[in-house]
Formats: sequence, C-alpha cells, structure tokens
Amino acid sequence: MNRIIAATILASAATAVFAGPYDQPYSQIMTERHFPSADPNVLPVLINRIDDKTVYEKKGTVAPGMHQVTVDLHPRRGFPATQVTFPLETKACTRYYIAAKLKSPTLQQWEPFVRIEEALPDCAKKFNIAASGAK
Repeated sequence: MNRIIAATILASAATAVFAGPYDQPYSQIMTERHFPSADPNVLPVLINRIDDKTVYEKKGTVAPGMHQVTVDLHPRRGFPATQVTFPLETKACTRYYIAAKLKSPTLQQWEPFVRIEEALPDCAKKFNIAASGAK
C-alpha cells in the first residue's frame, strides 16, 4: 500500500517538474518587428526580461496575470539605448506585441505600449477558453 502511495506521489511530482509553459493556458509577450508602423514615433523594442527572468527569444511565454516587463529601445541617432520596466496584465490565450512610442523624435523620452493584441486560437481550443476579444 505504501509503495502505491509513494509511486503516485512520485509520478505527480515528476509531472509537475516536467510541465512546460504550454501545458496550461498561457500568454505571449513579443517584439513588434513584423508590423512596421507608418508613425515615425513608433519604434520596435527588444523584450529584455519578464518578471526578472531574461528572455532569450523574441517572445516570452507566461501564465496569464500581472507581469513586470522590461524592454529596451535600441540606440538611435544621437541617443544611447534605454530601458523601461512597465506592468502588463495578460489574458489567457492572448499574444501582445510591444512597441515604443516616442514623445518626440528629438527627445529621448518614450513609453512602451501594446501595439497589437491578438487571440491565440490554438491555445483557446486546447484549453476550451472563449475568445478573449483581442483587438
């Protein structure tokens, strides 16, 4: 009897250890390079960290909820690279494309914003989640 209980606990622990970010509803936070803006004050950013974890790809896959996102704006003529951390609340099965909005092309000041928010249909289907109403 004890062996069965121990085996069940061990199997449960192993499943939790090997569970990946796509084994539960998820959100994606991505750079916005594939959709260039006609607005010269909207620039692409690099996702640096999400919740103090370095992002090595162009996207971060996270559980839905509140996150602290750190983004970098590449150097541009006359200005060095800069970094901003901002809060972002994500919804399940939704992708967020982040960009920078310059206050003015002659200033260093900028703010990150969600330029595009889109549903992830495969995620919604897999976890039986209604469409999030992403724009």
